[in-house]
Amino acid sequence: MTTTTSLSGNFRHHVLYYYNRFASLYDLGEFIRRGTRHKAMILSGWKPGEKVLDLCTGTGELALTFASQGAHVTGVDLARGMLKIASAKSARLSSAWLEMDATHLAFADKSFEVSVLSLALHHMPEAVQLNVLKELCRVTQRRVVIIEPDVPVKSNWVPIWTFVASIIDESEYMHEWARQDLKQTCQSAGLQVDSVYESTLGLHRIMTCEPML
Repeated sequence: MTTTTSLSGNFRHHVLYYYNRFASLYDLGEFIRRGTRHKAMILSGWKPGEKVLDLCTGTGELALTFASQGAHVTGVDLARGMLKIASAKSARLSSAWLEMDATHLAFADKSFEVSVLSLALHHMPEAVQLNVLKELCRVTQRRVVIIEPDVPVKSNWVPIWTFVASIIDESEYMHEWARQDLKQTCQSAGLQVDSVYESTLGLHRIMTCEPML
């Protein structure tokens, strides 16, 4: 029987290998994601003076979207190569970058008013997703915003979508992700999903959640 610990270990190995190796290339596709990141910032309802956590920040584009509006943002990622790029882009902006495992965040309860998580969950097995979302619930006071690939509504399109997406996105868990009920996973982690929005011509979905605990 596969344990949560071994799943976390496999996921950690994949993240460190893939995202450190290709960190310098990640921003090449940012033009596709930029509009979605801006929309997520608006939907977060962030207010001046509130602290924002960008979990699995990557090269920091979503964190910097907030910071460019005056927010103090903490970007967290496991991949040091991604964080180095984020830090290099953040001169004169109010931001901090921390290398940390998303399943064990070194923050006190309710440290941030708003937390965001962008295009990371579909790279994780569901057991790891649940741990990450529980940590987001624990450290967030008011709102969690999640960006993920949108899955076709029509079931006959799912196999084709999954095949293409798994090649483009390099996700080991895309087949499971395409059939997963993310709302239910959020609910199990203590997050009440308030709204779901489409973005980037249906490529992305944005979910706004409220911590229930």
